[in-house]
Amino acid sequence: MLLDRFAPDPHFIERHRIEVHTTPQIAYRAIWTTDFGSSSLIKGLLWIRSLPSLLFRRDPTPRPRQSFTLQTIIDNGFALLAEEPGREVVLGVVGRFWRPTGNVEPFRSEYFSDPLPPGLAKAVWNFTVDQTAPGQPVIVSTETRVVCADVASQRKFAVYWSLIRPFSGLIRIIMLRAIQRACVSAN
Repeated sequence: MLLDRFAPDPHFIERHRIEVHTTPQIAYRAIWTTDFGSSSLIKGLLWIRSLPSLLFRRDPTPRPRQSFTLQTIIDNGFALLAEEPGREVVLGVVGRFWRPTGNVEPFRSEYFSDPLPPGLAKAVWNFTVDQTAPGQPVIVSTETRVVCADVASQRKFAVYWSLIRPFSGLIRIIMLRAIQRACVSAN
């Protein structure tokens, strides 16, 4: 997996998968094109997470509703780290996620190739498409890995993760189900 290049020894891992009766090509296209923002639950959970940023932002102008696709995620702070078209896409972000606003760092490629500076954590997230044999269901999976720069960051992230992980997992499950529905519609 491409994911192994960026987080081979993570401190935290979360995995989810779903079977889809479609082709790998349709499944991979759905990963990129599905609007995850059509889920009220995802919108609500992301709104709650963004509250501190909204409260502390100097410009209180509300943002217009936009679609919430993989490209939207990239446009809003995640970096596209690697892609094997039709098979796997890997995104990443670095920050102090345990802080109220997440303190996401501007993208720097060395964050994903060199050791992180103290006080930071990196999250690496992928989607993969796999089919064991033609005619078999396609497995669409997602995995999130987090690497912390030091013991202090790991402790802080562990507290944050214990609170946020169930909701993070729920978002991933809803995303996979949305991909599954998009594939069924495309068949």
